[in-house]
Amino acid sequence: MRASPRKLALILLSLALLGYGFWQGRNFLRGPRIYLESPKEGEILARSVLEIRGVAKEVSRFTLNGYPIFINEAGEFREERILSPGVSIIELRAEDKFGHEALVRRTVFMK
Repeated sequence: MRASPRKLALILLSLALLGYGFWQGRNFLRGPRIYLESPKEGEILARSVLEIRGVAKEVSRFTLNGYPIFINEAGEFREERILSPGVSIIELRAEDKFGHEALVRRTVFMK
């Protein structure tokens, strides 16, 4: 049994539209993403001021150690924190409007 050319065209069009929809929504389906440029994991700091910078994508709520921080239109963020000597844990948490979360933790050491 062969499908008519009209049915075949309708099936191909439906598959193309479905594929296009998934392609356009792929960033929302993946959820938020955090790309932390600085600090590096295990970094040893000689001074007490730490610069935390990177990019966050598809984010509606963004926090650093539980406190909200702001990102620009390109998703870039830059924050400075004063650290005590010893071990410090930096935790960035992002949430999108659908409730998906992303978390990045870095441990740094200050002399």
